[in-house]
Amino acid sequence: MVGTDDSENHNGGELYHACRLQHLPPVVLTCLLPRSYPSICAPYFTISAKWLDEPKVSYLCAALDEVWTELPGQEVIYRWVDWLNSSSWSSIALNDEIVLDPDKTLKIGDERAIARRILVESTIPLMQSYSEKRSHKIFLESLLVCGICLSEDVGRNFIKLPCHHSFCLKCMEFHCKIHVKEGNLTQLACPDTNCRNPLPPSVLKSLLRDDGYAQWESFALQKLLDAMPDLVYCPRCSAACLEVDNDAQCPGCFFTFCTLCKRRRHVGDTCITPEEKIRILKERQKLYSIPEEQLLKEQREIDELINIQEALRDSKQCPRCKMAISKIEGCNKMTCGNCGRFFCYRCNKAIGGYDHFWNGNCDMFEREQDENPQQQDDENFDGDPDEDAELLEPEWVLLTYPCPNCGRRNEKLGTNNHILCIGCRGHYCALCRKRVLRGEQHFGPRGCQQHTED
Repeated sequence: MVGTDDSENHNGGELYHACRLQHLPPVVLTCLLPRSYPSICAPYFTISAKWLDEPKVSYLCAALDEVWTELPGQEVIYRWVDWLNSSSWSSIALNDEIVLDPDKTLKIGDERAIARRILVESTIPLMQSYSEKRSHKIFLESLLVCGICLSEDVGRNFIKLPCHHSFCLKCMEFHCKIHVKEGNLTQLACPDTNCRNPLPPSVLKSLLRDDGYAQWESFALQKLLDAMPDLVYCPRCSAACLEVDNDAQCPGCFFTFCTLCKRRRHVGDTCITPEEKIRILKERQKLYSIPEEQLLKEQREIDELINIQEALRDSKQCPRCKMAISKIEGCNKMTCGNCGRFFCYRCNKAIGGYDHFWNGNCDMFEREQDENPQQQDDENFDGDPDEDAELLEPEWVLLTYPCPNCGRRNEKLGTNNHILCIGCRGHYCALCRKRVLRGEQHFGPRGCQQHTED
């Protein structure tokens, strides 16, 4: 950690600004060997550390002089380099912290010390910039494992997300393009199941290119408009309008209408229900001769009302945005396609993950789906058990392995015991049934075997 200690007092204490850095700028040792080295004279040298003040760099110079004093007549350059690498940090830092004092200069400074020449307030940003560039260079040259396809490659073929999770470019580009194509913007997040932080626009722009990014912007704008509770659309010209007390006025055609029944504003009168509106429209079509264009418009309105009624009959509303969502199959952990909120389909409560089901609040799967297939086959079987024993053998139990996170059963890919759950996208081991965070640590001589026959 690097900090700056200001001399001004604030409420009786000193102002202190701190930051954490992974890498510090280098300390440069420059040597010139005289003819009498090493028998008589020590090398001429300078130490350059442009992020340290002059007293600290002068102390480093004095430390190298002390090494020469202890080893006169010997080659000391390698000893100097070794001391700078191993011992200089403990000399200028305390408890792994360096305090950059306000700019100080010694009355009699060491000419060999090349120290900071800029204000201390300007030094910290330069150190942060160096640390970021150094970390990025190491990332590009490191060998990484993609958390999606489990392939290994150098960092230059990966992308590092702001949440510090890394995935290969091919997987991330496919991940983003497929969700934008389907309009599922809530899934544009970190693929790590324990993270799920949304991807920022800068990352999406680099992965989607111009066409895909323009499509994402269009979907994101439409989603933002749909999520606004006071925004409705004019039934005449489809322009966006602001709702006030269930009434709105179109800024385009100036039509004032009720936002509930989408008819002309009726102050003081009770708004009709969807069922009544359907009945009125159908009776109107029977009694009056309506132009074909108006007839088609009213028929679409009737179909829309009927669809909404049917959707709400066999669905649950998202606890955040009230979007109607139906479950066709799978577990009771639902994800709203509009706002991305997780909720339980049984109790309709907002949840954060699978902990809601682990604590025994609700069942993850319906009990009809949890019954043992072997028991169901035995109840429906009337033949000879010896003849049809092979038909009753539950082969899916032998060939699949339950996920320790969500309980979904997944197959192995060949002999590989490292399984990616297609339900919760978590990684686990087929042998010990434990979650796998890093494959190279879990599998190996001291861990489980990565490849075994079933």
